[in-house]
Amino acid sequence: MSAISLLKELLKASEKAANIARVCRQNQRLFSLLIQEKEKDESNSRFDHDFKTLADCLIQEMIKYDIGKQFPELRDNIRGEENAKFTNTAGDSVIVTVTDDPGNTVAVLEKILNGDKEAAAALVDEVYRDVELDLEALEIPTDSIPLDNNWSELGIWIDPIDGTAEYIKGEEKLTKFPNIASAGLKCCTVLIGVYETCQGTPILGVINQPFADRASEQEGAHDKYEGKIYWGMSIGDLKFNNIAPHEPDARIAILSPSEQSKYVDFIRNQLKYDVIYSSGAGYKILKIATGEAELFLLSKGTTYKWDTCAPQAILRSMNGDLFNLQDTLINKSVKKISYQDRKVTRNLGGLIAYQNIDKLREFLKL
Repeated sequence: MSAISLLKELLKASEKAANIARVCRQNQRLFSLLIQEKEKDESNSRFDHDFKTLADCLIQEMIKYDIGKQFPELRDNIRGEENAKFTNTAGDSVIVTVTDDPGNTVAVLEKILNGDKEAAAALVDEVYRDVELDLEALEIPTDSIPLDNNWSELGIWIDPIDGTAEYIKGEEKLTKFPNIASAGLKCCTVLIGVYETCQGTPILGVINQPFADRASEQEGAHDKYEGKIYWGMSIGDLKFNNIAPHEPDARIAILSPSEQSKYVDFIRNQLKYDVIYSSGAGYKILKIATGEAELFLLSKGTTYKWDTCAPQAILRSMNGDLFNLQDTLINKSVKKISYQDRKVTRNLGGLIAYQNIDKLREFLKL
């Protein structure tokens, strides 16, 4: 069993997902057809309105199909954020599926899109496209790295588009630090995380940022975007990733705009951090992994396992980690976020992330 073969498939799936996200977002006529509000039992309590898009559903099912086809023993352990049911503007409910037969997928999408064959065909082209990646540029290890677990002992969490609200609004807002966005498409990420089911430990994570940069300013390319892919692997004592070391521009804490004032005041006044507000849990934790921010804190239990599995795996590959905030504060000892209990999907107790564990110990002393 090779961890590298699994990593390569996750990277390909993430790039196909990013392509679907870009295709949907750049075609305004198509995009206007794709959005619907989530049912109450599947929405995030933090938002008054929580939306999903056909892009979310299609990406999730595509990843499950692609990974399950390559690794059949994993198929039943692949889970994601979205309910695959989508209702079109005529009120017809359809289950989004990706199968061996592209014709079936076309038929499903045509029904969702009210018979729009052109739009359905464009999406299906991306779903079944064979993606080629520059593995050398992605710094994939050339040596074989064995997995101690059987495939059936691994689980996968998918967040097809983390930051759906930002994906829908599309407004770009930067902070005073140019490498950190406060809102907009830059905050959207595709998250794919692999964990050991027995221990609940994340071992492999891929974060694809579909809208990382605007493409070169060519005629007709003003709405085009280029993505970035980040990955990390932590298996036993072996740790690999493609993130270059980075010294932060300042002592930065990255928080949610809705964070409680008592935590903001403590971080700003006692810990002497520059506080930056940003959207998307995956994006904020990514900024800890890249070293562009030092501390991520979220006091409320408003994230889920699909939000955190991939970025936590990347953090672990850099000797950092993601912890339960309230357990850490109450017990003065760190409790890592775990994926062992399949019935618990919410990260109750909030989150705290550091890349440098010594910095976490300093935090605990205060």
